[in-house]
Amino acid sequence: MSEPPRRILVVDLLGGLGDLVMALPVVHALHRRHPRAELRVLTHAPGDALLDHDPAVTTTVRTERGHERAAVLAELDRWRPDLAVTTSRYDGIGEAIEEVVPRSVTNLWRTPPPDEPVTARYLRILADEQVIDPDDVDLAPRIVLTRAERAAGEQVLDAAGCGPGQQPVLLVPAAGMAVKEWPHWRELATALSGRAFVVGEPSVLEAWRGGPALLLPPVSLRLLAAVFAAAGRRGGVVVGPDTGPMRVAAAVGARTVGIFGPTLASRYGLGPTGADLQGLPDCPHRCPTAITEQVCWWEAQCPISLQGPACMADVAPGRVLDLVRGRVSVPASSGDQLALGSPGQK
Repeated sequence: MSEPPRRILVVDLLGGLGDLVMALPVVHALHRRHPRAELRVLTHAPGDALLDHDPAVTTTVRTERGHERAAVLAELDRWRPDLAVTTSRYDGIGEAIEEVVPRSVTNLWRTPPPDEPVTARYLRILADEQVIDPDDVDLAPRIVLTRAERAAGEQVLDAAGCGPGQQPVLLVPAAGMAVKEWPHWRELATALSGRAFVVGEPSVLEAWRGGPALLLPPVSLRLLAAVFAAAGRRGGVVVGPDTGPMRVAAAVGARTVGIFGPTLASRYGLGPTGADLQGLPDCPHRCPTAITEQVCWWEAQCPISLQGPACMADVAPGRVLDLVRGRVSVPASSGDQLALGSPGQK
């Protein structure tokens, strides 16, 4: 490219909150390389809110599900970017961008190896295409919070009964997909002896009412990110499966314990602040670079177990508790029985 781009469009329409978080380093690397360019991001709600107050982003454009191609075409027509990068190629999105934009990178997948993290793959390809600096291939996802938001996150923890000196353990039991549901949440919460706080939508919280953990109130996505950040500042930890909220927690600096089953932790792990546990690492049905093609993916029909995803059940609560203990001060006696449990314990 003879002249630096003045308008950059980043398209992430894969549909998941976690997908957008994994693409944030792309946004930041492009801004670092082209700091004077106007940068727009086209994505779905509610993830678009995560870009609020991010100095790398000039404008966020939200589109409704089912109208992705039309939204891309409309943005290309009204704005005419000089450079475009997309994580999404379905429905002819990649070809539409290539036809209009002078410089574009429309395939960030390109037969990836199973042990290369998704974000690292994105950045390496963009560096090879010379649209970002090679020094930025190690950027991690980062969500920008305001000072007021961080203070509000602290207030949520205080109001829930988590004192400033307490290291909270935030549980994120909602998986979003049945194939990622972990069956041992109650055992873990019981072992944590009142140290655990459940995070989730009202329906999730209602299911835990009267259970072995305290409940945090339902909050907006940005306030949830601030709560995760507050837990991180207090030395706490966030525990959950491979989901968007867990990626949000990692992107605001909280320490995480991730429970991985159908997805491979070496490719989808939560990053440098996380410790990831892999269930059934040698499962012959797992497709690390084509997860949506797995026989279990859409309906959680596990070919190994009739009781649900065997890979998730394989992560025993004692294994999770051991990692939590390594991050916060949990009395060893509270989980002795769990630590001795078999991988399939329920």
